[in-house]
Amino acid sequence: MSNAAFRRSALASALSIALLAPLGALAQSADAPPDAPAVARKEDEKNSTEKLDTVVVTGSRIKRSEIEGPAPVFVLSGEQLKREGFNTVYDALSTLTEAMGTVESDIAWGQHTVNASPLNLRNMGPGRSLLLINGRRVADYPLPYQGKSNFANYNNIPTAIVDRIEVLASGASAIYGSDAVAGVINVILKRNVSDNEVKVRLGTSTRGGRDMQDISFAGGASADNWSVVYALQYFNRDAMSAGERDFMDSDFDSPLPSRSPQDIGAGILPTVGIRLLRNGVRITPAPGVCEQYGDSFFLQNRRIFNRNTGTIADTGWQCGQVATYRHWTLRNGSEDRSGYFYGNYEFENGVQAWATVGVWDSTGESMTFMPAWGNTWRDQNGDTLSAVKYFTPAEIGGVDAGARTHSDELAWDVSAGLRGALFDDRFDWEFSIGRAEYRVDENFPSLLNAESDAYFFGPQVGTAPDGTPLYQTDPNRIWNPISPSQYKSISTIGRNRAESWTESASFTLNGDLFEGWAGPIGFAGTVEAAKQGYRLSPDPQTLGDNPRYFQTANIDQGSGERNRRALGLEFKVPLTESLVATAAGRYDKYDAVADDAATTYNLGLEWRPITSLLLRGTYATSFRAPDMHFVYADSSEAVADQTDYLACILAGQMGNCTWENGFKAEDVRVARRGSPGLKYENGNSWTYGFVWDITDGLSLSADYWSIHLKDEIDDIGVAEVLADEAFCLTGRTPTGEPRLNPPGADLCRLQLSRITRGPDPDGSGPLLGPIIRVESGPINRAERNVSGVDASLKYRFDTTSYGDFSIGLNYTNLMSLRTRQFPNDPLPETRTFEPRSKLRGSINWQRENWNATFYADRIGSVPSVRYGGCLPFADGYVPSADQDCRDNDSASPTFGQQTSRYYGRVGPAIILSTHVGYRIGDNQKVSLYVSNLLDEVNEEKDPYKRDFAFTADRIFSPVGREISLEYSLKF
Repeated sequence: MSNAAFRRSALASALSIALLAPLGALAQSADAPPDAPAVARKEDEKNSTEKLDTVVVTGSRIKRSEIEGPAPVFVLSGEQLKREGFNTVYDALSTLTEAMGTVESDIAWGQHTVNASPLNLRNMGPGRSLLLINGRRVADYPLPYQGKSNFANYNNIPTAIVDRIEVLASGASAIYGSDAVAGVINVILKRNVSDNEVKVRLGTSTRGGRDMQDISFAGGASADNWSVVYALQYFNRDAMSAGERDFMDSDFDSPLPSRSPQDIGAGILPTVGIRLLRNGVRITPAPGVCEQYGDSFFLQNRRIFNRNTGTIADTGWQCGQVATYRHWTLRNGSEDRSGYFYGNYEFENGVQAWATVGVWDSTGESMTFMPAWGNTWRDQNGDTLSAVKYFTPAEIGGVDAGARTHSDELAWDVSAGLRGALFDDRFDWEFSIGRAEYRVDENFPSLLNAESDAYFFGPQVGTAPDGTPLYQTDPNRIWNPISPSQYKSISTIGRNRAESWTESASFTLNGDLFEGWAGPIGFAGTVEAAKQGYRLSPDPQTLGDNPRYFQTANIDQGSGERNRRALGLEFKVPLTESLVATAAGRYDKYDAVADDAATTYNLGLEWRPITSLLLRGTYATSFRAPDMHFVYADSSEAVADQTDYLACILAGQMGNCTWENGFKAEDVRVARRGSPGLKYENGNSWTYGFVWDITDGLSLSADYWSIHLKDEIDDIGVAEVLADEAFCLTGRTPTGEPRLNPPGADLCRLQLSRITRGPDPDGSGPLLGPIIRVESGPINRAERNVSGVDASLKYRFDTTSYGDFSIGLNYTNLMSLRTRQFPNDPLPETRTFEPRSKLRGSINWQRENWNATFYADRIGSVPSVRYGGCLPFADGYVPSADQDCRDNDSASPTFGQQTSRYYGRVGPAIILSTHVGYRIGDNQKVSLYVSNLLDEVNEEKDPYKRDFAFTADRIFSPVGREISLEYSLKF
């Protein structure tokens, strides 16, 4: 960055903070628990003569009496989790304003991680923030996110024993090592509990479905030299299907503005239910055939509209699906069982021994398609038959048994250590070791290839002159329902297994080195050694050129182990009575990385010109080691239909590159493998801002932050390869819109080498030959730059007559998001394609035995899927943006006419929730929780989103209002 550019960025950042300060009502709060370190800071600011305890706060290993340091740390207390009504740790963390980045939705077809919940801090991706539990790394989720990379699962942390969650949303690799590019989330579990508590919470959605049960038992005991904490928790939340939200369960639910000329001129063509063709001509179902499946299928005339001529071609009849998405899970289900134990024993010499054991067992369920069979063969007459048959719940023995994928997961973490003091308690030390494992058994439904073909083809009765088998086919087997027992004979349940593990040892030392000119020089040092590994074992029946299974879950292969070694140092140096500097450095060495080692550092300043005002700033370098699946993924190949964008563009059909319009490439072989030659991702970040305690109980903070990452690792996806091929050869995009980040020459060469096409069927040349194979895989991309502003407000006040109140607000504004793939590519501003702001806040009230909380969560708008494209004509036709939204087809009824560009957005999403609690005596309490009080589900949809789920599911949830009732008993 040039000096001028740097000055402009710094000035813009400073102005942003200055302008935000008066708008503190749009800021965030973390209502710290009564024993949180923030209380210690408050007492210090009141010049208390009482000695303050020091604690380790996330972002530093040096103990301190203030929670506010050079880098902003947001604290979410366990009590706040309860007050704001969150069922899980992930539910709470997903509302953090720092977590603005998009993650894979439950609705996503073919998702790889059906029972996991990743978090995306600062739009840097799920793998670029570090999850710690009690300050220790956890095992990666063993299945790769989107089939690409490993990540931490936030869905398996029991809430019953959470003391607080500390969130540092800036680079911290100099303290914690790899992955801490966008920040660190440290979930701190309780270590001192003196009583026992049983909680029972039951809930449901007022629109139906999503029933929930949460039962927990947690407690502890202690004596003079020992203490224990324990917890057991059972949590179950049902899957919610699209059929329980009938405004988004069918092809017919697409919003009107999104509909094509076909939809308007001849009707929507729903997904096929049953189709049978003889020699390419549809066979009309006999009367009553479609209706015998109840409300699953209907008799549908497959008419094709030609907008240029205004004519309709009748291509025959079939059974169409009434509600294609009825059984798809809009929200996956999960049944979780967890246990936790922590024990501490102090010896006579003051050394403490401790141990923790955590176990989590879960079963998740999801579904994104109903089972279907389809094939082409020749019957006893030599005719060519082609059929597709979707099965209904009655045929397969129920959706849960025959269509849903179940993910059985077991994770455990065991760690132990010793801690004590040296040199008259001048230094504290701790040695710890631990091992964590995570195992996933994914059970998925599938048809058996040979058995299902034999059932529908019938017995072989001969061979055609060209050697093709002929079968005695009974079409009734295709048209009529089969019984659950018959379906069972042609189907199976496959099993994929995935495992990951990590074992580590560390030694830390922290304390004051000596007394400096303005105060003690703080020091912390750490030495770490670790090994991590993973293994993916897909069902062997899914592998090979002729797999036995017809329909399979995702096939991911790979395994490997690697070692990690690290050494870190940290210093805290008071420069004056009011100015403190911090510095840290770390050396990390990973096996199986092209680079030798990663060395990172950070610097920080804290200046307190007056007792109530803290000015702060940090600069940090960071890195991320290539994760296991990026490096060790075995070559895996699957068959999947793709869109041939090149054929569409050459046909002049930009904006209509759909399978229905003939641009479907069937049975393309898709391959992916890891890349052992990957380098570390390297980044830097900086923050600056202030914390101002305006008066007793009222504080305001604002911070500017910026993160820069280069050599970012990501997959070149199959659709991206095909879209790049089309652009590199034609200079156009499938939508006809200008490309904001066109591929450069290096990327074009790489992408074209990844595609294998067959010869052109009409002999005109190789360009339009059918797609045979596409290869994808990870590479180090150039860079990603993200910046923004956080602001927070906290206000507490007590009244004699009306009770005690506290208000907390948190606001984040995404000021810039720039990405590019290669160094010579442009670096465009893409902020507009993301939610640009996020707000969370709560008002808490307590009076005698009553308490109440009102909670609000706001996510900024997102662009419509048509953003930047052309508006349609009245008949639904979308002209090409390349032609300035003008129809230049001389045969078109709108020839010469022009529409305008569309820049509409959807949202924002605003969710209001409340909680009311009443304490019965000293040890009982009942609470009522209402989440999404106004029942917001965005039934208006994205006006131009033609595909399921029709809504802007990045920010809107289809669940709607949820109500739950809780009873707790302490003893």
